[in-house]
Amino acid sequence: MRDSFFKLQSSFKADYAPASIRKWRSSRTGLQLTLVHQQSPIVNGYFAVGTEILNDSGCPHTLEHLVFMGSKKYPWKGLLDILGNLAFSGTNAWTATDQTVYTLTTAGWDGFRMLLPVYLDHVLYPTITDAACYTEVYHIDGDAKDKGVVYSEMQGIENQSYFIEGLETQRTLYKKSGYKSETGGLTKNLRTLKNDTIRQYHADNYRPDNLCVIISGSVDESELLDVMSQFDSQLEALPAIPHARPFVDTEHDLPLTESAFKNVQFPDEDESASEIQISWIGPDGRDMVLEQAIDILGKYFTSSPISLFSKNFIEIDHSLATASEFYTDSYYKTGMNLLFNNVPTSEADSLPQKVLKLMEEHCDPSKLDLIRLRDLVEQSRRQYVFAAEKSPDSMVNVAIFEFSYGDVSGSDLQPWLETLREFDVVMKWDINKWLEVYRTYFLENRPCIVVAKPSSKLYLTMKEENEKLIRDRRAELGEEGLKDLERRLEDAEAQNNKPIPKKILDSFVQPDPARIRFILTRSVGVGLNRDVKNDPSDDVVKRILANEPKDLPLYIHVENIESNFATIHLLFSSFELEEKYLPYISVFKAILSLPMVKEDGDLIPYEDVVKQLKRDTVHYDFSSSFLGSFGELLDFTITVPNKNYERGIDWFYRIMFKTRFTKDRVLVALNKLVKSLPEIKRSGPTMMYSIINKTCFTDRSLRKACDTYQQEKFLIELLSKAQTDDGFNELEKVMNTIRKRLFHLKNTRVLLILDSSKVKEPISSWLPFVRKVEKEAGSSDQGPLAALPLTSNAMSVDGLQKKKKCVIITTPGSDASYMSLQTAVPFDFLSKDSFKIILGSEYLQCVEGPFWKAIRGTGLAYGANMSKDFEGGKLSFSIYRGADVEKCYDVAKKLVSDYASGAISVEEKMRLGAISSLVSSLANSQSNYFEAASRGFFDDALAKRGPEYNKRLMEELTQISTEDLVYIFKKWFVNLFNPEHSICFISCNPAQGDSIAKHFGDIGYEVTVEQASAGGEQGEEDEEEDEEWEEIEQYEAEPKL
Repeated sequence: MRDSFFKLQSSFKADYAPASIRKWRSSRTGLQLTLVHQQSPIVNGYFAVGTEILNDSGCPHTLEHLVFMGSKKYPWKGLLDILGNLAFSGTNAWTATDQTVYTLTTAGWDGFRMLLPVYLDHVLYPTITDAACYTEVYHIDGDAKDKGVVYSEMQGIENQSYFIEGLETQRTLYKKSGYKSETGGLTKNLRTLKNDTIRQYHADNYRPDNLCVIISGSVDESELLDVMSQFDSQLEALPAIPHARPFVDTEHDLPLTESAFKNVQFPDEDESASEIQISWIGPDGRDMVLEQAIDILGKYFTSSPISLFSKNFIEIDHSLATASEFYTDSYYKTGMNLLFNNVPTSEADSLPQKVLKLMEEHCDPSKLDLIRLRDLVEQSRRQYVFAAEKSPDSMVNVAIFEFSYGDVSGSDLQPWLETLREFDVVMKWDINKWLEVYRTYFLENRPCIVVAKPSSKLYLTMKEENEKLIRDRRAELGEEGLKDLERRLEDAEAQNNKPIPKKILDSFVQPDPARIRFILTRSVGVGLNRDVKNDPSDDVVKRILANEPKDLPLYIHVENIESNFATIHLLFSSFELEEKYLPYISVFKAILSLPMVKEDGDLIPYEDVVKQLKRDTVHYDFSSSFLGSFGELLDFTITVPNKNYERGIDWFYRIMFKTRFTKDRVLVALNKLVKSLPEIKRSGPTMMYSIINKTCFTDRSLRKACDTYQQEKFLIELLSKAQTDDGFNELEKVMNTIRKRLFHLKNTRVLLILDSSKVKEPISSWLPFVRKVEKEAGSSDQGPLAALPLTSNAMSVDGLQKKKKCVIITTPGSDASYMSLQTAVPFDFLSKDSFKIILGSEYLQCVEGPFWKAIRGTGLAYGANMSKDFEGGKLSFSIYRGADVEKCYDVAKKLVSDYASGAISVEEKMRLGAISSLVSSLANSQSNYFEAASRGFFDDALAKRGPEYNKRLMEELTQISTEDLVYIFKKWFVNLFNPEHSICFISCNPAQGDSIAKHFGDIGYEVTVEQASAGGEQGEEDEEEDEEWEEIEQYEAEPKL
């Protein structure tokens, strides 16, 4: 190893996870390096830069994008990502209030080692050209519309309620420091931001002594130090006078001395539901004991149906919110935040005082529940250990915080990461110590209260202002001025997209994928399971089968892993229910927070049930689908420490059969669903998926039945009906009928993800469950195992044919648009075409691929993606946060057509890059034992593509030629842009509705524009009429593989 200035500052092993941590600092440059060594096929890099700014210009955010546009040593846009594709890697970045972090995720150490110095060169020495700034940050296009990747991203969130209330909170709490700033950049400031300003910000902040390289995974330490030492030797030495550390050596804000009450507005036609945020500046963020205590108190207030706020404001007949949440900001002084969602606007001004009054009254030794606090401490510890076993992410977060706020000597890292001492300390606190912390930081400390109310007037004003801005621009620029803008954009794109010399690309050798160490689990089929072919010679298989009772009438699939925890899934087919019962499933999911019948017939209050369930488990949930697919399945899952395995099984039985649907609990569940509607309608992506559910599925579909927006009328009527005794009695009968139809042995598939060497009797422990379920059924279940509920059997004619229709929904809460184009492909995971479709999709969508360059790179949208769902028989092209979906469609159509016709050649280097990108995705989707085990079950039991699917996939991908990709583009992909073979769904702002409807109508689609009024009535208009609607931030991405 070469001579190194990196001096070891800290070295230790975590006593709660299989990880060792080491930290170095260069004595010459101040560059920091932290390694979290934990076995994984994935190596993750986090390159953290402290970024403080005292304005809303967005400089930190712009650099998050401009860094990827080339460096002084490698001055070519996209080189980093093209190499990433070849090296089984993915790059990304985030901008927080106090830091910008660049990430590198690689399957295996070899690719990571190759890319590390190239990436760091981009971070410290980016080119930041005017052309890159023009396309990436902000420009005006030839139609006089605002564009730019950064601009489009901020445009999509700037008018959201959470963004507006959050920014007002920052500005109120933090007057002196950079915590007050919107580091993403406000759109009005991005329009005027100069590139020289960005360059200067980079020069001031992107220094070796303000950079920490944090790496997690399986790493060759000596090679890492060699690479980093070589890079460090090329950097400038530390200055004689040390630079000020962001947020540490700059001015600090103190907690408020007087409460601040702020009212803000966000644009929306529906004015019925508001949002509330209550925030404080808390204790020193470096005090891990106080930090943990604050987090526990926040959970005490909000974390479950039995929390203080839930019992008093949410889980009541006339609820004042649908949810409450507590979270902290990991700043120099901890930021403490309470959120209340979907607050009736008529109650919004008074609720904060009710909250503070309740908090004041509850800070009393006779009311504060010490047992509950200690339960929360133990649950939090258990969840942290489980998370640390699965992934080093939690340790990486502490390492980033230590870089930002810890002592420069590195002395804080070990006490913050080696043990879970903070849990031990607070577990021993008596009631007086808890009351002291409670009183000091939540009562004597003064809050900032922000009430965010929807305003239809503001919505209309902003709509008119935006339309006027475009009109005035067009008039001012004229036809020639607009053409000049088009030419300027073309020139900038030409400068950005200069080809990378072949000798540069050839100088980087693709790593050997055979050296990637994928996680392997052992699958075992037990009982009625015929999906797994057991290997009788394997020791794990023999150990598990030796514990199998004879003629066990239950389907059990075991994935054997190394863990101190066991995760149990019970999967049920919704096809066992008659269609008329499906809309009730949303209410039925309240089964996890119901009172429970004891053996003597008395009821255990739901509060006690939830308390005990949380004591025994790490996690529990009742939801639909598995790994985002097979959406007609219901999935009941519980994770427990190994010692609680039998208790976990018993909880399944008790929840399934011994809970009682009482009137008060059912009304609470219904109220939550109905009152969540305004928030749902503000989400552009959610509304788009809702019209997909409505159009593509029949009433047989669980997806459609559980779509709250589609079931709005049903839920409102059900709520009204359930308030009467007769109405509730009828509803209770329905709930119990659902229980009986769903919960029987022949409709139960059990998935066990556990370490059979650490769980006593993993299979025979299910015998009591079987006997009890048979007793509930009145006899042992007869007949075959229920068939898997396939998506195709719940699809409508439109969903199966996928042609001609274009359904548009408009969303006044956001300026961004969302689109999903779908075409039919075979319902087959293993056909030759299926593998080609997988590679073709990745070729088009990968970073610095065709869609990336032509759509994201020109500011037309924040994301343009391909996805395939063979279980659902569809290939999709989607636009996320689009600034111009019409152009997105036109550009994507031309690209695909040109590839299919041969007008554009499929490049061999990009084909290899797409294969590498898929290998990286495969490794990422199975980066820990639990993910690998879940995927093993999916492959074997659900998709029926066999336990060797990963191996076959990699073999098939390497055999696909450039000619095969041309074939697949011509056969399947061009259909996406042909109305005769595709169906289109769009969510957009009302101001864009007419032009989008006309565009897609002119193409040949049969356009329908739906409309939902503020009061919730759904309607439809033809494409000539104006329409107004709603949105918030949420995006569902389908898995790549």
